[in-house]
Amino acid sequence: MTRPLHRRLAPITLASALLATSIAPNAWAQKDDDAPVQTVEAESTSGATVTDPEARFHIMAGEMAAARNEPGLAAAEFLAALRKVDDPALAARATGLAFTAGSANLVELAAQRWLELDANNMDPREVLLAMNLQRNEVEGAYTQAKAIVEGHGGGREDGFRHVGVLMVQQPGKNDTAIAVLDRLSSEYPKESGAYYATALLALRQDRVDTAETAIRKAVELNPDSRENVLLLVGVLVRAGKLDEADRSIEALTRKHPKESADMRMAYAKLLVESQQRDRARQQVERILKADAKNKDARYALAVFQLNDNDLDGARKQFEQLSKDIDRGPDARFQLGRIAEQQKRYDDALSLYDSVGSGPQALDAAVRRAAVLTRLGRVDQARETLHRMRDQFPPLRERLLLAEGEMLLTAGRRDEALAAYNDGLRELPGNADLLYGRSLVLDQLGRSAEAEADLRGILKAKPDDARALNALGYMLSNGSKDRLPEARDLIEKAMKLEPEDPAIIDSLGWINFKLGKAETAKDLLAKAHGITPDPEIAAHLGEVLWTLGQRDQAKAVWSDALKGSPDHEVLKETIKRLSP
Repeated sequence: MTRPLHRRLAPITLASALLATSIAPNAWAQKDDDAPVQTVEAESTSGATVTDPEARFHIMAGEMAAARNEPGLAAAEFLAALRKVDDPALAARATGLAFTAGSANLVELAAQRWLELDANNMDPREVLLAMNLQRNEVEGAYTQAKAIVEGHGGGREDGFRHVGVLMVQQPGKNDTAIAVLDRLSSEYPKESGAYYATALLALRQDRVDTAETAIRKAVELNPDSRENVLLLVGVLVRAGKLDEADRSIEALTRKHPKESADMRMAYAKLLVESQQRDRARQQVERILKADAKNKDARYALAVFQLNDNDLDGARKQFEQLSKDIDRGPDARFQLGRIAEQQKRYDDALSLYDSVGSGPQALDAAVRRAAVLTRLGRVDQARETLHRMRDQFPPLRERLLLAEGEMLLTAGRRDEALAAYNDGLRELPGNADLLYGRSLVLDQLGRSAEAEADLRGILKAKPDDARALNALGYMLSNGSKDRLPEARDLIEKAMKLEPEDPAIIDSLGWINFKLGKAETAKDLLAKAHGITPDPEIAAHLGEVLWTLGQRDQAKAVWSDALKGSPDHEVLKETIKRLSP
């Protein structure tokens, strides 16, 4: 059966709970293929009076195009005006509009004109560096990178760090970036920033050994640089040298006591992302030991407790934060989730109603509808979602998905199918709606149609890890002759999302089906360590049971039952193996 493990609204992820800090935001250099492109902030005009009639005409035409949401035309008109007037603010605005339009040619022309008019401004150089990297032009990229290093207000070291950050924001341009950095580093062999930038780029490319060598050289040249040590800590974690990483962060916090909480929180976030939850929690607890009023640390501790199914402990922490101006809405939302899990549905409704603002407000409204569904008030819940769809048209897709999931949870599968069908008539080919419909079809026993929906997603987007995993998992529970294809699909999903617990669970399960129980146990234990999901617990317990480790299996199941006593897969597994 296809399971909605990916789609389930988790209370909150640990990584998102451990807030990013203002300290060296790029120091950890986590791999991110969706890094944003360079953007440009610019004034709308310089305020200068334009007397040339041709320039005035083009500026007016550009303003009219911008008002019509035609950024490409607006940029072209402003560039035409810039042939007659020297206005750096107008050039900056033209560059920004060209970015919005997605026109590489216009971006380069505007940025070059901007640099001509304001040679000491690093912003147009950043734009031109990005453009040269995208075109794999080493000489042009080198020229701009060197100018940024030499002209940076913080000196060469900060200039190198800035260039490194800019380079990691250009995915897929590694060879060009390496060539530029190698050339610059040879010119500044005693500049620690050059090695910092090299380490940053190497870490982005998963060349951890190269990154470690470079950042150790940077620290050797400038051991007092906090940024160097922070990046070293990040590299050490990626290299699995956790004890040294701990010692380094301890030394750094002693040297910078006023910023120790922020650094520990950033370190905890990195540890969570590297699946080192216990060490991460220790860092959070160290923060609270030093400052019991630290709101971010208390919130993070509550999330740790929540993910460990310590609902009462998490509830206590969130209640302390529930009246806080900044953290209150989020804390009340999480309290609503806890009340929901504890089947205190009236309390959950009240708590969700109290989340009137902040990023959790929409989630609270959707969860409120889910609670109404659990109380049997499905029509009222649907009415709530329909009203929200009318009030917030941009959220229509999400609310359509929420309605389908809500009806499926309520066991009203035919209505859920009708809701997804309605959504797909409105948004044909929508991958999320197709995925949701596949879940319903699978539960209705219409596996061929469910498979068709998932294959439809993959036809449009072959690298959709969620659909690959769902299809592979569904096939793994079918006939034996489909197990090889199921394994191939799941392994492809694993390459795309190697730390996704649902995919790790699927890979473990398919290995179990293929007779590789020991491999399955290791994978399922890893998935269970990331998130104690009841379905993962059911699978892990079954593998342990098969291997003769029955006491361990019972312990896993018992823990899972505490948080999810009514989970169908978990109950069926226990009944089948340990009646």
